Amino acid sequence: MDFSLTEEEQEVLDLIKQVSDEQLAPKFAEIDESGEFSRENFSLLGEIGILGTLISEKYGGTNLGFLTYAMCVEEISRGDFNTGLTLSVHAMTAGTIEKFGTAAQKEKYLPGAVSGDMLLAFALSEPDYGSDAAGLKCHARKVDDGYVLNGTKAWITNANVADAFVLWATFDSSLGKRGITTFLIDKDTKGFDIGKKEPKMGGTGTATCQINLTDCFLPEECLLGDEGRGLRCALNSLSGGRIGIAANATGVSQRALTESLAYSKDRIQFGVPISEFQGIQWKFADMATLVDASRLMYQRAAFLKQDAGSDISKDPIKEASEAKLFATDSGMKVCSEAVQIMGGYGYSREYPVERLFRYIKVTQIFEGTNEIQRNLIARELLKD
Repeated sequence: MDFSLTEEEQEVLDLIKQVSDEQLAPKFAEIDESGEFSRENFSLLGEIGILGTLISEKYGGTNLGFLTYAMCVEEISRGDFNTGLTLSVHAMTAGTIEKFGTAAQKEKYLPGAVSGDMLLAFALSEPDYGSDAAGLKCHARKVDDGYVLNGTKAWITNANVADAFVLWATFDSSLGKRGITTFLIDKDTKGFDIGKKEPKMGGTGTATCQINLTDCFLPEECLLGDEGRGLRCALNSLSGGRIGIAANATGVSQRALTESLAYSKDRIQFGVPISEFQGIQWKFADMATLVDASRLMYQRAAFLKQDAGSDISKDPIKEASEAKLFATDSGMKVCSEAVQIMGGYGYSREYPVERLFRYIKVTQIFEGTNEIQRNLIARELLKD
């Protein structure tokens, strides 16, 4: 495996690092306090071209590949978790449309997704069905010229600001995965309503909302992929989403390590900087090892995802789950140690590590809990 970047790819990554340091990181605290989504940050990603790294040039993208994309997610998340998460979900949804959509659907949604004029959301989870995606209850009924959907979706990232959604429903819940089908829905569709914004521990700059569908009619052209093949579509998309979350968590971990390292050099105790204490140095050694290992794991999964291309049979399910599991569990350890090293200041909202500690927790939960990741890894091992 070769994780080296071309000159063009390195230039993109260098630009992202600069944007993260100079434009995203300074606004992180303000976004956390306000709890408001920053459309400005999202539009900025469109302006610099990062929203199109996974999309074909035909639709305005740069098609730089999954490895470059994942590395950019890490750098953006290092500056602002919220913007990094938005990029991950948006890119996952756009990728789903490009891989499974018709020519007309791609033409309608992808150019706007690349430019930042259109924000996409991924609507799979339901109030009673998150980890068990095959148990969906949101119901689709075939009618003349289209479909009628009824049901509820839950925990949908940026639902209240998204312009369009990829959404899953079932024709018959007794069929399990064979009844699940994927649809494309615009925000202003009649019978499609966004519920209240959920109050959360972290990730406050991304709205998490419920979606209610009441006799929501969709014409036939809103069908994404084939009827009854929706779970296959969702799982392929989620493997990419999990790599994105692993990169997101790695960016947060790197920021926590950097912040606590800088603090340790300035904090004087017993006449010397605390960075000179062996106990603190060992913490940094463990933290750096976890960050570097997380980075290598998500890059490996991204390389394999890129290599698989459109061949779903080569989708790196195990490697994506391993990267997500390791990077997010490691992130919790790294951020906790950063708070501990900084003591009372680490617990104070005046310093970034307090926010990082609150935010990192959710990475162990969304895109499939880490318990589910362990199940998936074991299943793939036993299959082999």
